[in-house]
Amino acid sequence: MIRRSIKKLAAIGLSVLMLSSFMVGCGSKGSDDKSVASNSSELKEVKLKMYLIGDKPADFDEVYAKVNEKMKEEINATLEVNFIPWSDMTTKYQLLFQSGEDFDLIFTAAGWGYYSQVATKNGFLELTDDLLKEYAPQIYANEPADAWNQAKIDGKVYMVPNDRNEYGTNVFAYRGDLASKYGFESITSYDELEAFMDAVAQGESGNGIKVMANGGGQNLQWPYMIERYGFSTVSGAPTPSIGYDVNDTSGEVFAFVDTPEYMEYVTKMKEFADKGYWAADSISSQATRDEDFVAGKTAIMTWNLSTVANRTVEMNAANPDWNATLLDLSEGVNRVVQPYTNNGIAINANSKNPERALMAIELLRYDEEINNLTWYGIEGEHWENSAEGEYTSLEGSDAFPAGEVCPWGWYTTKFARTSSTEPEIVQETITKWSDNYTVSNPLAAFSFDDSNVKNEMAAVGNVITQYGVPLDLGMVDDVEAGVKEFREKLTQAGFDKILEECQRQATEFVKSYN
Repeated sequence: MIRRSIKKLAAIGLSVLMLSSFMVGCGSKGSDDKSVASNSSELKEVKLKMYLIGDKPADFDEVYAKVNEKMKEEINATLEVNFIPWSDMTTKYQLLFQSGEDFDLIFTAAGWGYYSQVATKNGFLELTDDLLKEYAPQIYANEPADAWNQAKIDGKVYMVPNDRNEYGTNVFAYRGDLASKYGFESITSYDELEAFMDAVAQGESGNGIKVMANGGGQNLQWPYMIERYGFSTVSGAPTPSIGYDVNDTSGEVFAFVDTPEYMEYVTKMKEFADKGYWAADSISSQATRDEDFVAGKTAIMTWNLSTVANRTVEMNAANPDWNATLLDLSEGVNRVVQPYTNNGIAINANSKNPERALMAIELLRYDEEINNLTWYGIEGEHWENSAEGEYTSLEGSDAFPAGEVCPWGWYTTKFARTSSTEPEIVQETITKWSDNYTVSNPLAAFSFDDSNVKNEMAAVGNVITQYGVPLDLGMVDDVEAGVKEFREKLTQAGFDKILEECQRQATEFVKSYN
């Protein structure tokens, strides 16, 4: 498909009209590919700079050298990849656009990945139908219609979403050996989990084991408040500040800080922090919740089902005596499936090579060799094909963990594989959620457009960091006073204007959706 596109471009060239409308409509500097040859080797060689989220694994350069071999052969382009660590995402992601950083591609996501925040500030290239048809024909043909609709902001698309719906519900994993040590045959409730955490905090601190790693309170906001009570967050709103009840399809949104559930949650976080569940420097710590868990530095972790399952397998392979165990405490609570836009990839509006960048996305998604490399690493070194639709991680996979090197933006069901060691509980849990606890809500596909409240968004983001995060981590002297001050600072920053604008848009969206 890529070669056919190149041949077509060779026949018609890139007309002056197309280039003009492309640059005016998208704010791009344009490309030097004014005339594209039928062979990729005759294209001007370009290096595409891409940003991914997370930490760079040891074998990344080796794996992406092979990606670049194939990409150069196909479109005469290579990728230069930089990483934004999880701990720096809130400060560095939007700064790339504000500072005018020269790059081409970046991972993005509605809600947690700054999609609407950047798109409404003209940071992403608009992906028109004509561009997609020309440079990413397979994506254009195969992307679900709902995915494109979810990606639209004011009627325009600025990302290529992945092509799967998935659950974002948080689950836990805990050290089974420590549970046995303190007399827990199993853990099946929040009360039992907290009793176990108390035991760890009291009995394991001398052994260098904490209950949770960096940002323990923030990590717990979803399973302890948002998801526990059947809430969800509004994509594009300051995270996590505005939400909705998944069982209420009226389109009503609300501020979490104004709910009794929030007060209950931050009170609990204060209790946990005072008991020493996480490190005192958690606000600034670079520790990660999953890596510290696998390394045996913490007794529990919480994240989405897939990540937790992968980490329990990894831990049990390295230290089977630790008996890492997956725990779902969300039974009985309804949830929505996450939108396609929960993971995607976008092109910088100032990319010097936007056409080639879009062709690269097409290859990342639909070239099987490239897709497998970015998802699983080098076959025979990091993984092996164990059965149709499955993979088995090899000893070298620690240097390039399958599915964990931010390939989520170009996920496709066409080439997706399941780990041969995936615990049965994963599919059992998904089936349980799907059959019993999943509801439809139009707001699951809604993305807030902050173009009318840009100044307020920036101010509120600063307030959340300064006053909200300490509450999340239980690092305040007086919870009630802390919440009161947080709400007052939000009001001063213009949060109520954001909430009002969000409600207006949500109401209109639900009317249109219905």
